[in-house]
Amino acid sequence: MRVITKETTANCAPEIYAHYLLSDPMYATCTSLSQIMDGVSHDSVNRFLLRENYTPKDLLKGTRG
Repeated sequence: MRVITKETTANCAPEIYAHYLLSDPMYATCTSLSQIMDGVSHDSVNRFLLRENYTPKDLLKGTRG
């Protein structure tokens, strides 16, 4: 599992992205996520995905309370 050593600077968060994937598992895109999030561009979502490199376990952990 990925060890997070410092706080992310991305406008997106693992919890948000994981919930988005659960809500739209077949047609998830950076553009469609940016359309439902105020003030977040598709480039920002793309940079979040490239920079953070979360594993599926990391994202699933973020969906559990």
